[in-house]
Amino acid sequence: MSPRIWFLRIVSILAYIFLWAPVIVIIVFSFSANKFGIRWEGFTLQWYYELLDNQTVWDACIRSLVIALVTVVVSTALGTLTAYGLYKLKFRGKQLLRTSILLPIVMPEVVTASALLVFFIKVTPLTLGYPTIIIAHIVFSTPLAVFVILGRMQRIDWAWEEAAMDLGATRIRAFRRVIGPVLLPGIAGAAALIFPWSFDDFVITYFVAGIGNTTLPIYIFSQLRHGSSPVVNVIGTLFILFTLASLLLFMLAEKKSRTKGM
Repeated sequence: MSPRIWFLRIVSILAYIFLWAPVIVIIVFSFSANKFGIRWEGFTLQWYYELLDNQTVWDACIRSLVIALVTVVVSTALGTLTAYGLYKLKFRGKQLLRTSILLPIVMPEVVTASALLVFFIKVTPLTLGYPTIIIAHIVFSTPLAVFVILGRMQRIDWAWEEAAMDLGATRIRAFRRVIGPVLLPGIAGAAALIFPWSFDDFVITYFVAGIGNTTLPIYIFSQLRHGSSPVVNVIGTLFILFTLASLLLFMLAEKKSRTKGM
């Protein structure tokens, strides 16, 4: 075996260790009896039981879940309509609008969060809370949906829409019955990207949440500020396992669909 192949193998192994070491540490120390969760002092399930009885964590998790679900629905709907308009319609300033939609994605989160905070306080009558969090999440999530769905639109044969309209369908009916089903993979992909992005957001949410609207990332941050708790390791472990299970199910579903196609 050549030295180049050995070098590539060593680099690959080191990269995997670098990526997985923090994950393994979190999982291991979620079972540690140490009350700070920073060193091993014997096996225990105490922190898992404490998580089950911690109503504050569950309330924060439900808030994050509701916000993420609302953001997914609204952002994918707005993203689909915006992408369709940008792709099909011709109007002055189209390229400028398309470029400006990128701003919430490319701008630093602190800048976006500061701008949204000033906007909510100075311009709108809204009180910081659920509405401002949801609006903020829609602002930075919709552009992602737009560009994911635009990418899908570029691979569609738009002759199908023209054929449907030639047969008497309106543009709305042609979109609903012909283009919409073809766009579903792109819409589903956008939703799958937006959900964790919204659920995990900390910076923007922290700025616009106000008092008493603690989401799960804000709760974890507050726990870390006042001393690490093993419950944080438990939360991280459960989300890691959930993510791995979701990826496994996705891979199995994809493999099954390919087998049916053959």
